[in-house]
Amino acid sequence: MLRDQEPGDRGLRDLMPGGRRFSLRVRITASTVAIVLAVLAVGGFAVVALLERSLVGSEAQTAEDQAQQFALDSATAGELAKFDADEVIIQLQLDGVVVGVADDDLKDTLPLPVSERERIVRVLDERYLVQSAPVILDSRVHHVVVGRSLDTADEAVRAATVLMAVAVPAVSAFVALMTWTVVGRSLQPVERIRRDVESAGDDLTRRIAPPGGTDEVSLLTSTMNKMLDKLEAAQRAQRRFVSDASHELRSPVAAIRQHTQVALRHPDTTDLATLAGTVDVEAARLHELVDDLLLLARLDEGMTRNRREIDLDDVVLAEAARLRTLGIVVDTTRVGPARVLGDEVLLVRAVRNAAENARRHAGTRVDLTLTTDAGQVVLYVDDDGDGVPEQDRQRIFHRFERRDDARSRDSGGSGLGLAIVAEAAQHTGGTAALSAAPTGGARLELRLPEHRDR
Repeated sequence: MLRDQEPGDRGLRDLMPGGRRFSLRVRITASTVAIVLAVLAVGGFAVVALLERSLVGSEAQTAEDQAQQFALDSATAGELAKFDADEVIIQLQLDGVVVGVADDDLKDTLPLPVSERERIVRVLDERYLVQSAPVILDSRVHHVVVGRSLDTADEAVRAATVLMAVAVPAVSAFVALMTWTVVGRSLQPVERIRRDVESAGDDLTRRIAPPGGTDEVSLLTSTMNKMLDKLEAAQRAQRRFVSDASHELRSPVAAIRQHTQVALRHPDTTDLATLAGTVDVEAARLHELVDDLLLLARLDEGMTRNRREIDLDDVVLAEAARLRTLGIVVDTTRVGPARVLGDEVLLVRAVRNAAENARRHAGTRVDLTLTTDAGQVVLYVDDDGDGVPEQDRQRIFHRFERRDDARSRDSGGSGLGLAIVAEAAQHTGGTAALSAAPTGGARLELRLPEHRDR
């Protein structure tokens, strides 16, 4: 059986990318303790070194003062004064030979070194700090040499070393415990957020309860809830898209199947030409619908499309010519030159869809206007039909929405034409909007960034 793990450890380990071996809690604690341990170790070493230097320096100053004082007293008295003290050696030397000692108990001590600077020597297995001072006796230069034991200083240094050796690990352990506890408590809200987000995978309507406050965890909660809102909206849109697409595709398929079944069961009621004409019309409708769905799917995927300079007036005039062949009166007197940078196939489809939408709902004519305004290319497509109610002008740019919900699918199209217009405008960096036309019908306004030669 696997051992029980704390929630913070288990959840964060599951979230670790690349299968890292240790949890975030362990890594933060280990990093913190390592830094604290290194700082304390260096600091402890520095404290011990400074303590030793201070104690040795103090002994050196005392030894120097004693050497000078005994030299002064010896010069006055003509001999080395007596001095009985533990752990202090005072010698009077001439040419490196001991000629007198302050303490008779130390008369057998080997001569201490004479030096202008303090020196540390070992005497009787102890360290002594030695200082000397010159003195004139009997017209000859003698030296008073003072050696002070460093045993007390060494004991203090050893005690400090032991203290640091115990204190540094103890403090590091305390820091580790505190870090482990604080990080664990700090990560508990993150673990709760992880569990809530994980459970929301099955139910996108669920949301994470905000912990309150304005700290990073609260901001993370707000961000995750916004992400769940977007995921829920995307899921609803996807389901609706699939449902609407299935319904739209079913209509031409059902019509083709109906006519072919009638032809098979009652061949005397129809002829081949009639059947072929019906199948061709429904197949064309099916082909157009599939093309629209594929185009929208590619735009949703953000696929990179070819962008180049396009003379939009040529596209508009070509579409006007197509409408005229269908018997529609089209006014293009207000079509001026305009150039944009975009995907030609997408913009041609957008202009065609806008014109076709106007043709479907026009009474007698369609007016096309193309102009430039403040660095933008503006295309107006006007019809003289019934117009669009103001409350529906945003809605019909959505996919599978129609201008009139009561309109039949045959006359109303699939509801993707204006959606493609809006997507094309957005893809090119512009906007699409509906308003009332001067002729009383609907006006579709397409605004795109103007492309100018530099």
